[in-house]
Amino acid sequence: MTEIQAIDQHVQGSAAPGDKLLFDAKLLLDAELPQKVQWHKQTLALVNQYGRKNLRGVISDVHNQLFTQPEHQSFRQKILRLFS
Repeated sequence: MTEIQAIDQHVQGSAAPGDKLLFDAKLLLDAELPQKVQWHKQTLALVNQYGRKNLRGVISDVHNQLFTQPEHQSFRQKILRLFS
């Protein structure tokens, strides 16, 4: 297993118990590994943030299409009736 895979499994909590124990020992012995884990966590957070931002954009585009284009008027009226 590569180091990146081991770090990812550790961060995601998906490592097998034996692999987790081995990784925890490596964290104690390798002075650079904790920093690599921190960088990995930050990278995952940025990727997740980008994904959420991208999804919000897609949802906004769909919303704009459904509630502004004339061909979706009947759908728009049905939705508005549900919430009135």
